[in-house]
Amino acid sequence: MMRRVRKLTSQPAFRAEPARVLARAGMLAASVAMGRGAAFDLTRKGGERMRTPADLKYTSITAFLLRDWVEPELRELDRLLRPGDVFIDVGANIGLYALKAARLVGPTGRVLALEPGKAAFGHLTSNLAMNAYPWAKPLKLAASDRDGEAVLHHVPLGDDPQAFSLIANAKTSDGETVRTLTLDSLVALENLWRIDLIKIDVEGAEPMVIAGATRTLARLRPAVIFECNAWINAGGASGAAGETWDMLAEANYRFFRLKDGLFREIATSPADFCNVLAVHRDERPPFDR
Repeated sequence: MMRRVRKLTSQPAFRAEPARVLARAGMLAASVAMGRGAAFDLTRKGGERMRTPADLKYTSITAFLLRDWVEPELRELDRLLRPGDVFIDVGANIGLYALKAARLVGPTGRVLALEPGKAAFGHLTSNLAMNAYPWAKPLKLAASDRDGEAVLHHVPLGDDPQAFSLIANAKTSDGETVRTLTLDSLVALENLWRIDLIKIDVEGAEPMVIAGATRTLARLRPAVIFECNAWINAGGASGAAGETWDMLAEANYRFFRLKDGLFREIATSPADFCNVLAVHRDERPPFDR
């Protein structure tokens, strides 16, 4: 419990607005005590609506407290997406990125939100249904290196039952059989002629996603946000972030990390927990458009 409190108080949202975050915690506790979740706006001005479940187990709890401060890249997503853009959310979970992206790209753009986990997909579809974003499409499938089926393993990451991976290791437990599709196949099925940004958060299976997107990366050259997660790597998906980095570098990408409000180019894969933005060398970085 104290570890979670320390983590909460270290967040930028808490440091900026401690009283507001604590008030939200009280509101959430009251809602859960009455057996119901709480609806909220993900961003203060955007109006994307979400709902937390009443069991205090899901990523949406953190989102309720911190809103779009949950990740710095989510907070700064309006610097990476414009009206008319196409965004693919690989590992959409309950829809934090998908919802904000849908507002940013607007009705002339598209959002494809991929989430294979049964529980998370249910919350994703419910959250999308709360908003008038018909251009945002939820898809119950896992992006991988081949089309077919695979077992999606539960990764008990931070006691979050929505953390799943196609990679099995000593820390994974139960699983479910899910449909898999390569991003190359998805692009063909959805008749996509452009992709501006892909976000990948698949708990160590990022190299499998990249392996299934070689044609897409070469032809459409989207920017890619991917996760560096030392906890997952230590659990058995060893070197996943480094392998993802190497595969994207081979595809002629360079890399940026958001720090102190600026996207700074970096030369080596980070060893700590963070997201990395990869940009094709022949494309202008999305934050400079």
